[in-house]
Amino acid sequence: MLTKHVVCTNRNTFLAYSTYWENSGLDFEYLVDTTSGILIPDHKFVSYDQATVRNDFSFTAEVSKQHYWNPFGNRNIIWFYAHLRMAWYWLHHPGYDFYWFYDDDLTVADWNPLHSAYEKNDTDFISYYVFKEQSVESQPNIPKIDNNTSSGNNWFNRFPGPGDILPSNTTELFGSFFPIVRYSSKALSLLTDLLKEGVYGYSEGFVPTILNHHNYTLDTFFDSNSNSKYFDNSKVQVKHKNDFINWSWI
Repeated sequence: MLTKHVVCTNRNTFLAYSTYWENSGLDFEYLVDTTSGILIPDHKFVSYDQATVRNDFSFTAEVSKQHYWNPFGNRNIIWFYAHLRMAWYWLHHPGYDFYWFYDDDLTVADWNPLHSAYEKNDTDFISYYVFKEQSVESQPNIPKIDNNTSSGNNWFNRFPGPGDILPSNTTELFGSFFPIVRYSSKALSLLTDLLKEGVYGYSEGFVPTILNHHNYTLDTFFDSNSNSKYFDNSKVQVKHKNDFINWSWI
């Protein structure tokens, strides 16, 4: 299976983590949001900005100021609809079976066991955490959100929220936390088509919910015990902003 690794960054955070990535040993490409300015010279990267993704997807929406995850009304479309940048990358770089995307503030001590654990796994979408509303029974690999999380089932009183667009017959809701995600090419193809059709939503809820709705497969790197069934995280040490993110954080 052909796999692509992409680190998502921007001018404001690049220098804080660039040393880590450049010494990670991972064969990756930078995907850079240049809305706030380009990176320093002499770094190879794929660049885009809000105007570019709006044009390529005919995307005219703004982020609702009433949405729970836009409390100060200052979230832009790249932050709020994070799958925009991932679908945009796929649109311009086709040909791979699977695409890994990493926020630049994610760190991993040993990439080999993480990636080797999924070499023969053909799941369409995998994320740091994926979870489902308590009444949902589909996607057996995905845990139901519970009261051991900080938000509990109330997470799904926040998603879908103002501005989130889902098919009217959507009955099963999923959420996620995705500073690290892996998509199949066909999942990114679907998300691209939906964006062009004007179907979108807050990414961490929209992506797993809409993929499930279209009968795509979901999995999670970590379960409700903050463990992985695929790799030993005491060796891999997946961290976000230099911290282990436990199930209780959700």
